[in-house]
Amino acid sequence: MNYDLTIIGGGSAGLTAAQIAHSLGARVLLIDKERLGGDCLHYGCVPSKSLIHVADLVTQARQAARFGIQGGQGQIDMEKVGQYIQEVIGRVAANEQTYIEGVDVAFGKVTFQSPTMLRLNDMDITSRYTLIATGSRPAIPDLPGLEELDFLTNETVFDLTRLPSSLIVLGGGPVGVEMAQALARLGARVTIIQRAPQLLPREEPEVAEALANVLRADGITIYTRAQPLHISQHDGQKRLGIQQDEQTLLLEAEAVLVATGRQPNVAGLELASIGLHNTERGIVVNDYLQTNLPHIFALGDVLGDLFFTHIAAYQAGVAVRNALLPIKKQKVDYRVLPWCTFTRPQVAHIGLTQAQAQSQYKHVRVVTFPWREIDRAQTEHEQAGFIKLILKGRKEEIVGAHLIGSQAGELLGELALAMKHHLTINHIYNTIHPYPTYSTGLQQATFYAYLLGSTATTNRKLIQTILRMKK
Repeated sequence: MNYDLTIIGGGSAGLTAAQIAHSLGARVLLIDKERLGGDCLHYGCVPSKSLIHVADLVTQARQAARFGIQGGQGQIDMEKVGQYIQEVIGRVAANEQTYIEGVDVAFGKVTFQSPTMLRLNDMDITSRYTLIATGSRPAIPDLPGLEELDFLTNETVFDLTRLPSSLIVLGGGPVGVEMAQALARLGARVTIIQRAPQLLPREEPEVAEALANVLRADGITIYTRAQPLHISQHDGQKRLGIQQDEQTLLLEAEAVLVATGRQPNVAGLELASIGLHNTERGIVVNDYLQTNLPHIFALGDVLGDLFFTHIAAYQAGVAVRNALLPIKKQKVDYRVLPWCTFTRPQVAHIGLTQAQAQSQYKHVRVVTFPWREIDRAQTEHEQAGFIKLILKGRKEEIVGAHLIGSQAGELLGELALAMKHHLTINHIYNTIHPYPTYSTGLQQATFYAYLLGSTATTNRKLIQTILRMKK
């Protein structure tokens, strides 16, 4: 065998897997089409959060006068914005070079010749194990007229050299709402078209509604339960026909951003030729991230479900361990699964929703704590949002949390650790938190939950009885 482990795909999953495998002493080959970094670095997390940062600065500049600061109006130079985004990508790419130290890296077209043999360009390579981590690409809807138009996706929106005066965003998922808000704050007139009844369908309804209210306050028009019918272009304007309930509407905008989901990158690998099970949704794996061919594993976006960089990195550790250490294999565990949508305010999610918890457990309690009660939020004029805790059992273990508020994603680490170790609200509110921080808000929320719970009621009765006896 030329290699112990060959990894196809140099994105987040592939880079992490390569680093882990090399650290374990394996001979590793990492293959990508043309460059390392994947969607997260070039088209996803890194550029989108950089654009959101610029939009934040523009918003702050425009609001400066209300805080006694005489600032400018936040004029936008999209070419310089694009330069900044590319600079950030370059710095992150440089940092990622540590992932490939001691790893062989190759670029080009790769196909399976057998479960243990790959053809890379003109060369055949044998490998004991192979990890498929080829990522995903934008899913383009079958919308009449769309193919004849120039439209934006997450792969092209960061190349804009001029801000469109108006923009229609097809899709109200994380990518759609993040880009819609950022471009609206930069000055575009934005409309979101969402087929589902709410934005961010995986989130709690009240979280989605709170975000929708914020987006509307930013001047964004939102259509939910809206079915796109057709699209065309006239005099430089895109015209989109939609049906909402029984009403048909015709919308116009200078540009259209398609953010209707992702689809896995498997074209050209010749998976069918070796009998590897694959569907339109993605590659099929078991709980060990193993395909139906024992020597081939798959991870990351190519599985077609959890499109998160941190999940890909977690899966990398599981897949490498199971390939190189076949005894006592490790199953993936998504019980404590956090994610964040980086709108302003942020939407943070971990664990079960209220409906999921109530379907699984007999005793479930839900507590909602307003964001405005957090002192740090008051100091920064960030009062919108709330913390929703899902508690189960008499000990009130945290099995889910849903937050919308400034820096909400930063609270997920503590919640993930607590949930991983089956901790209760008692463990959090009895832990000293630094003041004034947003993490203090989590301590406040758990203490608020305690005060409203049966334990506090029992303790009050006990203390009152003792005090009466002392009279």
